Amino acid sequence: MRIDQEREWLARCRQLIEENVDWGSAESWSTQDFERLSEEIADKTAVSLSVTTLKRVWGRVKYDSAPTATTLNTLARFIGYTSWQHFKSTTKSLSSEVPSPRIDSLKAKSNRYVWFSTGWFIIAGAFVGLLGTGAFFLRDTKQQLLSSADFSFSSTYVATGIPNSVLFHYHAEASPTDSVFIQQSWDPSRRQRVPKNGHVHTALYYQPGYFRAKLIVGDQIVREQDLLIPSQGWHVAVLQEPVPVYFKAEPLIKSGRLSLPVARIQQQSISMQPVPPTVQYRYVKELEGLRSDHFRFETRVKSDYQQGSAICQRLEIMILCKNEYFAIPLSAKGCVGDLSLELAGHTVDATHTDLSGLGADLSQWVDVRCEVRQRHASVFVAGQKVYETDLPSEGKGIVGVGYEFAGTGSVDFVRFSQLDGTVVFKEDFNK
Repeated sequence: MRIDQEREWLARCRQLIEENVDWGSAESWSTQDFERLSEEIADKTAVSLSVTTLKRVWGRVKYDSAPTATTLNTLARFIGYTSWQHFKSTTKSLSSEVPSPRIDSLKAKSNRYVWFSTGWFIIAGAFVGLLGTGAFFLRDTKQQLLSSADFSFSSTYVATGIPNSVLFHYHAEASPTDSVFIQQSWDPSRRQRVPKNGHVHTALYYQPGYFRAKLIVGDQIVREQDLLIPSQGWHVAVLQEPVPVYFKAEPLIKSGRLSLPVARIQQQSISMQPVPPTVQYRYVKELEGLRSDHFRFETRVKSDYQQGSAICQRLEIMILCKNEYFAIPLSAKGCVGDLSLELAGHTVDATHTDLSGLGADLSQWVDVRCEVRQRHASVFVAGQKVYETDLPSEGKGIVGVGYEFAGTGSVDFVRFSQLDGTVVFKEDFNK
């Protein structure tokens, strides 16, 4: 009974959040919407909830455990409650039945007193409601007073290659508050408070890619700055926080493939068990003439590790675009139930969609192709069409490709081309 009640409270909380942001039903939300929600929650509560955490709360990513107390308290604070317990107690009092008064205990009280008490609470409630409404509109008016014209935000690169530091130049003297922040990307955890009267902030980027940095005043984004940090060839790393472990790419390119052997990983004192590391390959540069609404992408991949908890041989292929991406996951056939497919703002997961075609024997080479023609995307695995949809966003420039393997894996070739067959980028690793 208690579990059912907790689920009802969580469902009610999700409903209130959806009404608060007013983006329509969460069933149609894209990954970008969850990124926006993560930012808004961080703005209001100063607590960062990851996109994955939010997707778990909304049932978009399979997860058997209940949300943590921190997650629940943060969600409750976002919709105006002091804590999850406060939210539950208030929700319970609103939904539970009002007990019938005992007649014998009320005999000493006159009807006039009962009417007066009831009337007083109604008036008090209305007054509090008016105060809350007034505060909301005052806050909204205050937010609207901030004009981007009163702020400036630009950037310069300190060096080339990875890691790379970026100098942000800003002017935020017009801020009505000392709460001024620079956020390196969509991720609220990459946010740093900066002096209101300062002008320079340096941020470190550990991975190549396309990032949209933000100048934030209070809870408003007043300026944004697009950054393209190229990889200078192939970038190879084992992902970990706070700093990835880097490997030179040239020794790993041989026999017509890019591959990071397990022995090389272990030489860096990185354990393959009980949780396998995530190996990342990225190639990032502006690919002239390629846009996300009209292109063809082809590659061939395989997993090189399937021991222990890496039995599913999970890998993900990412087509990197300006401020969006395609993420095509693959796994062993029996593990497709946890997969989630992202196509430039269109997200589906195996919980509610047939993604069985993304399962394959990844101990062998597997061909993957993605085609987009006039914003209609099709994904092919081993020559078979496994998914298609219309994309929700306008076309954006393509800036590279990335691969992530659970354990490690290999790439045989990469090719981007126009739909007429004109090759824009090709890598066959024959060097």
